[in-house]
Amino acid sequence: MRDFSTLENENKEKHHFYIIGKNEKALIAKLEKHLKFFTLRFQKKFTGKEIVYDVKNDMLSNAGLVLSKQYEEKSIYFKVRKINFLSNSVKKRVSKKFYLAECSGKEEPKDYPIQIANAIQSSFSEPFTIDLVSIVRQTVPKIEMTVHGNKYEVIGGFGYKATLNFEKVVYKDLITGKKVSKYGVTLIVPASEKEQKYNDEVLDVIDRYCTELVPYRSTRFEIAKRVLYPENIQIEESESEDDTTDK
Repeated sequence: MRDFSTLENENKEKHHFYIIGKNEKALIAKLEKHLKFFTLRFQKKFTGKEIVYDVKNDMLSNAGLVLSKQYEEKSIYFKVRKINFLSNSVKKRVSKKFYLAECSGKEEPKDYPIQIANAIQSSFSEPFTIDLVSIVRQTVPKIEMTVHGNKYEVIGGFGYKATLNFEKVVYKDLITGKKVSKYGVTLIVPASEKEQKYNDEVLDVIDRYCTELVPYRSTRFEIAKRVLYPENIQIEESESEDDTTDK
């Protein structure tokens, strides 16, 4: 297992969209037509999974802290991210995201309470007023988010590369078994100033020509909370109509 003290800040920027109609081929054809100086190339089918851990009263997530285990291709690792609340009605979605340590499929955060608590504490400038070690020891798996779809590479001049994912995400409450499925597109672009010009070009084409893509600012975790527990969360965004719910 990698040292928990080695924290990695994410260097990618993600843009999420609901897709109306789920017509992947038509959307790819439209992008190829209007992205004149870029090439779209199919890479592969992909699957992934993330399990969110929290205590019974959701103390971590209510404080804007999301602790999870990420399954991504051949890697499994613990991850922590922090959501800042600017006011009661406005959120700055994900302000910081760190990859804590690689792990096995059977290991859980409570197996490494001191290491994870120290890593979380050292990730943020302000001190926590709760006993993080005790909290991590009490965490249990609460929400599972499974995603599968098709991955495309967006290639531009001067070595520019971005990723376009067509996704089906299944959100599952691990306590009750409730499931909700959503379809969407995620554009993953490099988070650097020198690439911003190309990022803007791609986003401009999507905004002008891809009316079937509806942008949203919520993280997957926020969507999971909203669709799995609608009675507890005020709806902030209109949802697409091609969702399916199973209980």
